[in-house]
Amino acid sequence: MGRIVLSGIGQKLEGLTWESEKILRIGSQQSMDIVLHDPSVGRRQAEVQNTGSKWVVRDLAQSPRYLTYLNGTALERGDYQLHAQDVLACGGMALRVTTLEENQPSEPAKTNPTTTGNGKPASSNGKHINASGIFVRVQAATHHSWDQALQRITHGSAPLPEKGQGMLTLLRTGHHLCHIASLDELLQSVLADAVSALGAQRGSIVLANPLTGQLELRASTGPSRQRCYSRTLAERVFLQGDSLLCRDVRADAELDNARSVQVGTMTSIICALLRSPRQRLGVLQLDRGIFQDAFEESDLYLADAVAASVAVGIESAQLVEQQREQFIQTVTSLARAVEVRDQYTGDHTRRVTDYALLLAEELRLPAMEKYQIQIGTPLHDIGKIGIDDAILRKPGKLSHDEFESMKTHTVKGAAILESINNLSPMIPIVRHHHERWDGTGYPDRLSGDGIAMTARIVAVADAFDAMTTDRPYRPALATEQAFQELVRMAGKHFDPTCIDAFMRLRQRVEARLRQA
Repeated sequence: MGRIVLSGIGQKLEGLTWESEKILRIGSQQSMDIVLHDPSVGRRQAEVQNTGSKWVVRDLAQSPRYLTYLNGTALERGDYQLHAQDVLACGGMALRVTTLEENQPSEPAKTNPTTTGNGKPASSNGKHINASGIFVRVQAATHHSWDQALQRITHGSAPLPEKGQGMLTLLRTGHHLCHIASLDELLQSVLADAVSALGAQRGSIVLANPLTGQLELRASTGPSRQRCYSRTLAERVFLQGDSLLCRDVRADAELDNARSVQVGTMTSIICALLRSPRQRLGVLQLDRGIFQDAFEESDLYLADAVAASVAVGIESAQLVEQQREQFIQTVTSLARAVEVRDQYTGDHTRRVTDYALLLAEELRLPAMEKYQIQIGTPLHDIGKIGIDDAILRKPGKLSHDEFESMKTHTVKGAAILESINNLSPMIPIVRHHHERWDGTGYPDRLSGDGIAMTARIVAVADAFDAMTTDRPYRPALATEQAFQELVRMAGKHFDPTCIDAFMRLRQRVEARLRQA
């Protein structure tokens, strides 16, 4: 297996080394493998990767402000092969390739002793990892993905496919509970794992509505996304409180005649009760078709174990969703306090939030960032609470000094959110929604990828609403003019990717504008 070791050069990086057999991602954001805290380094600057036959480096920065150099030459798009002793520079931070081994299937890779910037060995008889100048001897290492790590544990040295796959499914459910941001995503992921582990053709999860008590379909998967699940069997399981196996539905006249069974070509069904120690939540249903073997009793036990293991997480996720809804209502009420003071913004925050959520969906942002936009956008102007009424409600264009005072609402808003722990992830929206792509915005003159994506999205939504509503110093622009202005300022004021996505949403945005 090939291996690469990069050693830091210069005062800030001297004595630090990084090593990998697959990939090293370089940038200023915390999720990178090599985190370089320097203004000259982009959030995602570059990556070094083993292609199978050689090591290459590629530039990832999306802004000309952040440049990657190989031996003094700026990289363009594409892959550049690395060699031992090459110097890789990300902005003003430099790294040297001190060890480079390429894949050699015919014989084990050779390890040559090298030195780091502080003269200490990076490797000798064993492996050493240098972290801030401290060496730790490691007898073994692995670079498995999350799924590979679980496969290793569940199968071990003597693979047991059926038992191992069942154990893997149970372990994956714990991962879903910890890493998935929304209830719908959790249900869909758990269902996909259960269908795969039990060889089902289709699966569904139905949950009891907390208000009506009726079972409602919340997730489905399989060859058809139609509502193909046996309501009869699901209700029987939920009411009786027992997980059931119908090995052959033809033996049950009531089931055999059910439309869902006929349309879904179901011949064997498992219904597992989703229950916590406190309550029944719903039912996990899996089915097999006419060309598959029927479910066995061991399949029922596995499905029942999955249903039991995820139920507490589902219950917790439901509570979180309820709390989020209450939180959103509180935040919305707080935002209205600003609108009451500013007679010219009216329903501004609600419209901006709607536009921003549409844009976030179009850009396929993760669920957590969508939630941040849902909470943070109504609060993007909360700092105006600290702006003098004479400025905030002035019936005309602001003077230079008045505008400078108005600009402080971003910093004041961020300070308000800093005092509330649950709102700290939304600070970039409040503080940076007036930053510009070219770095000429305020308050911190950030540019390009240095501006959080959530703030870039709100900047587009905020500007569009400002242009299409009446202001004391000018009437609203026509919709066509507003869209043209966004396109004109793409790459200057706004992130071009956001503008492209917003233009694709034009019909939906105009429909929302007509509702105002």
